[in-house]
Amino acid sequence: MARWKGRPVGRWLALGSAGVVAVTLAACSPGGSGGSADASGSTPKTTYVVARTGDIDKLDPQKATAFQTIQTLDLVYGRLVRIDSQGNLVPDLATKWQTSPDGKTVTFTLREGVTWHDGDPFTADDVVASIKRILDQTTGAVARSNLVSIAGVSGSGNQVVLTLSTPNQALLYSLASVNSAILHTKDITAATVDKTPDGTGPFAWQTWNQGQQVVLTGNAKYYNGAPVIKTLEFRVIPAESSIVSGMKAGAFQLGVLSDPSVADQVSGTNVKLLKQPALSYHALMLNGSKGPLADVRVRQAIACAVNRDEVIKTAANGDGKVTGPITSPAFSYSPTDGLPCKPGDTAGAKQLLGQAGFANGFTLNTIVETGEYATAVGEAQNLQSQLSKIGVQLQLQQLTTAPYVQAWLAANYDAAVALNGGSYDPYLMYGRYYTTGGSLAKPAGIVSQPLNDLLVKGNTTSDEGQRKDIYQQLQKELLKESPWVWLFRGDDYYAQSTQAQSFSPRPDELLTSLAASK
Repeated sequence: MARWKGRPVGRWLALGSAGVVAVTLAACSPGGSGGSADASGSTPKTTYVVARTGDIDKLDPQKATAFQTIQTLDLVYGRLVRIDSQGNLVPDLATKWQTSPDGKTVTFTLREGVTWHDGDPFTADDVVASIKRILDQTTGAVARSNLVSIAGVSGSGNQVVLTLSTPNQALLYSLASVNSAILHTKDITAATVDKTPDGTGPFAWQTWNQGQQVVLTGNAKYYNGAPVIKTLEFRVIPAESSIVSGMKAGAFQLGVLSDPSVADQVSGTNVKLLKQPALSYHALMLNGSKGPLADVRVRQAIACAVNRDEVIKTAANGDGKVTGPITSPAFSYSPTDGLPCKPGDTAGAKQLLGQAGFANGFTLNTIVETGEYATAVGEAQNLQSQLSKIGVQLQLQQLTTAPYVQAWLAANYDAAVALNGGSYDPYLMYGRYYTTGGSLAKPAGIVSQPLNDLLVKGNTTSDEGQRKDIYQQLQKELLKESPWVWLFRGDDYYAQSTQAQSFSPRPDELLTSLAASK
C-alpha cells in the first residue's frame, strides 16, 4: 500500500519537472519562529510548517507503507540512488554505478565525506548491512521481494558490489525507494532503527508528538548543502478545510490536500494552489484468499458492476482519470481490456454471481482509511451503493492510519478501499504482491502463477519493446484475475504560501524540494 507514488509521458513530465525555483524567505508568521531582520525590514523564517491530515505510523523506513511516513522519512534517510522529479535515476549515496554485460553484477562507487546525523562517518559497511537487513526475511522489509535477486553483497573502501542471481531491470528503481533506505550499522546491530531515526539525508530527526507533530532540523553537513529551512515541522490537522483556513491565516507554509472540493477553496493573495497528477491509484482491494471472493467469477462480477466514472464524479468532484492496474507513464494500456464485461454492467455482474452460486449476494467486511486522503469515505459509500445493486453489501469499517495498515498487512478484511502507490516501473508496482514469496503476498489477495511468470519475465528482459508487450499481458491478466477493482488515478493538491520558500510537487508525492539549499 506504500505510496512510492496513465497519462502520456509528455504530460507527466511537463507537470512534474518544474524544478526547484529560487528560494524566497518569508516574514515571520504564526507558524514559524523568527530571526534577524533583513535589509527590507522583514524577518527571515527559520521554521517551515507543513500541514496534513494524517500522522506517520512508524520510524523504520524499510518497513514503511503509509504515505505520510514515506514523505517524512524520505527527507531523513539517503539511498544509493534517487529518482528526480522527471523520473530519472540520479546519484545519492552512490555517485556512480556500473552493470556488467550479463546484468548480474552491479558496482556502486560511494560518495565520500558523508556523515550520519550523529556524526559517525558513512561507510560501505552501512550499505552492506542495510541490504542484508532488507533481504533477511525476519525483518519484514517491504522491498525484500524487489531485491530478492541479490545473491550477494560486499563492500570495501568506497565500493559496494551486488551479485545478482538473475538480471533485474527494476533493481535501481527499487534501490531508489524509501523502503531501500541505507541505515546506520550500529542502529541495525543494536536493533534501534525504529527508536530514533539516524540518517544521512537533508533533515535530521528531532521530535515526534504522536498524533500531533513531527519536527526535523536541517542537516548542516548534508553533502548537497544545508537546507535553507532550518526547522521543518509537520502538523496533523484532521480537517482539510482547517488546513486551508490556516494557510489563509498564515499559520502554515504548505498544506497537503486530497479533497478536490476543498482544493477549490484555495484562493487569496497569500496562498496559491498547486496541482500535480499522481502515480498513485485508487482501488477496491478484494481478499481472494477466503469466502466468495476466492472464486474469480465473483471478483470479476464486482469489477464489472462498478462504474468508475460514477466513483470519480461523486467522491472526487469529477477530478480524476479511470485507470487500469499500471500507471507507469511509459506503459500506457487500456484500463478495461481483460475484464469479461464492461464496467457498470450490473446485468452481466449478476450473471457471473449466479454462475458462481451467489445469486443472493453476500456481505463483505470493508475497511476504509480516514486521515491520509479525503475521498476514501466518499469512495466507499459510492461503491457500497453501486454493489448493493447486485446483492453485494459492503459493511464499512472506518479506521485511522495505524490500525488500517495493521489490518491491511494482516489481510484482516474482505475488501479494502485503498489509495495505492504507483511506480515508474511496473514490476515495482506488483512484484512484491504477486511474485512467489512476495513481501506483500498476504494482502495481495490471490496467488497466481501467470502473474508471477509475467512479472519475472518482464523484470529479466532488457529489450524495452518486449517489456512493454509483457506488461500489456500483465495488465490484461490482472484485470482477468480481478484481485482488485482499479478505479481511478487522481491528482495531488498543495496549498502554498506565496511568501514562503517555493515548493515543487512531484508525481511520486515526495516533498524533496523542501531540502533545497539555495
